[in-house]
Amino acid sequence: MTRNQFLLIFISIILMSCSSLTDRPDKSLKKVSAPSGDFFGIENEENYIFKGIPYAQAPVGDLRWKAPREYTPTKSIYATDFGNECVQPGDDYVLGVYRRSNTIGEEDCLYLNIFIPKKGEVLESNSFPVMFWIHGGANIYGSANTYDFQNLIKKDVIVVSINYRLGPFGWFSSDFIRDDASGLDLTSNFAHLDMIQALKWVKQNISKFGGDPNNITIFGESAGGHNILALLASPLSKGLFQKAISQSGYSSTYSLEEATSLSTLSSEKVFEEDIKFMTKSSEIVEYLKELSHQEIYARYEEASDREVYPILPVTVRDGIVIPKKGILRSLEQVDPNVTVLAGTNRDEMNFYYIRSDYFYDTTLEIRRNLKRSEENLKSWIRYRSDIWRHLGAEEPLRRMSKNNANLYSFRFDWDEQSNSIAGNYALYLGAAHAMEIPFMLGDFEMQEIPFYLRSIVFPNSSLSGAKALSEDMMTYWSNVAKYGNPNSFGNTDWEKFTENNQSFLVLDNPLENQIGMVNDPVVPEEFLKELESDTTLELKERCLISWIAVEYFSEFTNPSPPFSFCRDYSDDELHILRNLVEGRD
Repeated sequence: MTRNQFLLIFISIILMSCSSLTDRPDKSLKKVSAPSGDFFGIENEENYIFKGIPYAQAPVGDLRWKAPREYTPTKSIYATDFGNECVQPGDDYVLGVYRRSNTIGEEDCLYLNIFIPKKGEVLESNSFPVMFWIHGGANIYGSANTYDFQNLIKKDVIVVSINYRLGPFGWFSSDFIRDDASGLDLTSNFAHLDMIQALKWVKQNISKFGGDPNNITIFGESAGGHNILALLASPLSKGLFQKAISQSGYSSTYSLEEATSLSTLSSEKVFEEDIKFMTKSSEIVEYLKELSHQEIYARYEEASDREVYPILPVTVRDGIVIPKKGILRSLEQVDPNVTVLAGTNRDEMNFYYIRSDYFYDTTLEIRRNLKRSEENLKSWIRYRSDIWRHLGAEEPLRRMSKNNANLYSFRFDWDEQSNSIAGNYALYLGAAHAMEIPFMLGDFEMQEIPFYLRSIVFPNSSLSGAKALSEDMMTYWSNVAKYGNPNSFGNTDWEKFTENNQSFLVLDNPLENQIGMVNDPVVPEEFLKELESDTTLELKERCLISWIAVEYFSEFTNPSPPFSFCRDYSDDELHILRNLVEGRD
């Protein structure tokens, strides 16, 4: 996948951008003296912004693949520039040629940013609700530095955004490391411990920045939404937050065995050639910690090339951070006092399909010519996005409803892009994965969206409706943070999600009265029955979708495709089709 392909649907704002959205202004600095040190941030006309505050020691050298350690600066911190983004795969696109660069970012990356509304000169005299943002990017890509919360904080909330270790630096499961480890260092989920450490930092220090340490809302999108569900399930995060919002999350986890040795991208498989002549755990660990992050990613790329559909095991059921019984069963004992809002986007999979040669002629950067029938494309979008809704919202909420009566669900449906010579973007993009982000931020003119795409993604004809929906969403989200209930303005009655009322609020153009409750849960048995006989899809396509469905309808099983006619297709054939469909080829 290339940067230009992401720009095509403007989602580079989510995954790949290295630029900051809030350039350092020539303004006076604001000093805050907190328990963790003295910090100087940027003072603007309407807000204060503190960037690049270290919340833990740099996880480098001996601290690689260890739980985060508390950090107390020995001198004042000038929090005027974003901290490093974490190590992740890089790419480059020069003169129309795509070139893979091994990595971008640094291992020294455990920094947070604080956006504060300007209400008085004495910050600590305020007590704003705190919203704690966890970015998305498959837990492999992304950075907090990409998100500008200056519009959201106008709702009288503070927003904290964090960087956390990614990919094999955030999730690494090794018996060799565990042989000489103790306590939290025995985990496989170092990135989740980063999030927990950042929450502890906020709880300890945020009152000095004008925030209420006893009113914290965690929220995140995609992998960030998944991490919200993981924190709700983890015994280690108890008491660190009071509300949670998961946007397009998912509840998949991996066993300790898969992450250690069974998966192609398990630690043993990736480094088996490097360590095959080493006999002592201490020798192996010393060797692995001396490798540069470029060398480590090179090993993962080599291992990925050996697999048709490689997946990095992240979020491991290690019995430390994530219970052995997994996220879903753990959510059945979620804190009954925590308010949870969870939802997905109606057309999640368009994020992937729009760059796919399976569906489109992609030779032109912007224009899309559909190669398959509209009925076929719509079936792919509906089935795969319903699987996501089940995995990321409905099943987690059903589990939580056994012990919690403060649950809400949504589906983001806005699809008012242009239909022009460039293609029918209302269909091809629609309510795709991550499309809700600009609405939540209240910004449709982000500098990462090229000017020539803005008229396609947000045409003037629909901009007033988009801005109205954005205003409603920022109010809903901030109401959850303030009151634990999104229903604190207007006449909208957002019904609670319960075991007997599995409804969700459709988020669409309010100027056309398109916000309202819908009761249409995904029922796995009915889903599979309809899919089996859907003639808009080829038999092989039905097999792949059903295989994905039965895998995601359970957190643990590793099933085969459920239909009898699927015996005609090997696992590799279906994996190759999946790569094609999702634009991974």
